Amino acid sequence: MADDNDDFGEKTEEPSSHRIEEFRKRGEVSSSKELTSVLLLAANIITISLGMLFIFEILEEYVHWLYALDFDKAYSPKMLKEIVSKTLWTAMKCTLPIFFVSALIGFLATVGQIGFLWAPKVLEMKPERLNPIAGLKKLISLRSVFEAFKGMMKFAIILFIVYLFFRDKIPVLKGFLQLDIFQSVLYGKNLIINLSLYILMGMFFVALMDLAFQKYSYQKKIKQTKEQAKREQKEHEGNPEIKQRIRTIQREVSQRRTMQEVPKADVVVTNPTHFAVALKYDPESMMSPKVIAKGADHMALRIRKLAKDNEIPVIENITLARNLYKTVKIGESVPRDLYRAVAEVLAFVYKFKKKRKALSAE
Repeated sequence: MADDNDDFGEKTEEPSSHRIEEFRKRGEVSSSKELTSVLLLAANIITISLGMLFIFEILEEYVHWLYALDFDKAYSPKMLKEIVSKTLWTAMKCTLPIFFVSALIGFLATVGQIGFLWAPKVLEMKPERLNPIAGLKKLISLRSVFEAFKGMMKFAIILFIVYLFFRDKIPVLKGFLQLDIFQSVLYGKNLIINLSLYILMGMFFVALMDLAFQKYSYQKKIKQTKEQAKREQKEHEGNPEIKQRIRTIQREVSQRRTMQEVPKADVVVTNPTHFAVALKYDPESMMSPKVIAKGADHMALRIRKLAKDNEIPVIENITLARNLYKTVKIGESVPRDLYRAVAEVLAFVYKFKKKRKALSAE
């Protein structure tokens, strides 16, 4: 695919499926990191709120175990090893569910936006990434402006939510230190979860805005200039002018073959101006009459003229000519539902030929 930097015209053409696939191979797809972050935050809030009692039980068990230790032996290698091992195992039991849920939600959020994608080209070292001019262009691009605006909006939303949340809770917080440890932890947990839910709602608005911008930016990026579209068509579908020339030659060859068959016909059925169908019937070699040539408009005129030049009867039958032209291909036999109409035409032709032959004999 031609480099996008080669063309500086306005990108007005919709991208082809090949261009979209090339962008995917390069890892350039439309996705919102903000949406993924919001989904991760929501998943973590739910996981922590549902698993808080489980975490408390683990920590309580750990604290009791810790108090039961004989610290006179704490400096022995065996005791130190046991403490480190127990501490790490406790930390893993508390955090592993959160890490697992985060990994699962992150994977599903990414796949939901871009599908399954393997793009090793993303890891390739590209010289343009070290280009300071290209880096400067990125700094003053629409995307950088949007990212700066988004960052300020996130900061403002979080600050505003925190202010509203704690504005009426200052008297309650003053008595927070007077609670026992269990009540303090429980109240603190509820406080943090409620605050996180409010922040989550604010961040969801930012995520929707980011998703819309990413889609708009991506669609704008993958569009093509007219020159790019023409070049891609030549690369993957061949030169359209050559293809048109080939089709013209094929049509001319087909028409010549058709005209060569007209003199062999027994009769030509016409519309009278739109369609012309040449029929041939040999009782000894054919089960039914066959269409050996047909044409519309200008081709129909040529068939009629050639038929008259070769003294082949031209019969006007509007319905039959239209049905034969639309339903029977060249070289195919006449279908059963048209037998009667074709038989009447052939009978008239044979009768006419017989009469003309008799007159010639006299």
